[in-house]
Amino acid sequence: MSEVKLTTIRVEGAGPVYDGVMAVCQKHGLTVVDDTSASLFVLANVQRIVPAAEFMAPPLGTLCFHPSVLPRHRGRDAVYWTIKMGDTTTGVSWFWVSEKVDAGDVAIAREIATPPDISPRDLYNLHLAQLGVAAFDELIGQIRGGTIPRTVQDESLATFELGRPPKPVVS
Repeated sequence: MSEVKLTTIRVEGAGPVYDGVMAVCQKHGLTVVDDTSASLFVLANVQRIVPAAEFMAPPLGTLCFHPSVLPRHRGRDAVYWTIKMGDTTTGVSWFWVSEKVDAGDVAIAREIATPPDISPRDLYNLHLAQLGVAAFDELIGQIRGGTIPRTVQDESLATFELGRPPKPVVS
């Protein structure tokens, strides 16, 4: 059982995952703050690499959303690579930020079948964002109940993809 109670939260991000996380915070009666006084820091669709001093500051740690079932598709543009590589399943993860990019312990992950003939944008907007928010809601309930879930990622299953290749210039 955690000694630190989750009452304040700092949220950074943009888009539907951020909006959903903010709604979950309100649902659970959490106070959202914009400074380092938060007991938990949440990165809800953030592209920047957060410095260690910042992600280590909250007593409960820092959670980050990732639109794949980690450790598959670590790195940028996981949804693009899910489609490009023909993955039959996809999903989302919320993981505890660590020094190594997208490699921290997984707090919660959810998997679904990859819909056929879908664009990366539609996969994210129509499926993964909502799945991520639902998983976050479940996770916040666990944390508020005193359980801090952590599952070490299996490095033998890890993949790391760079950003999607640039589109060719047509002259």
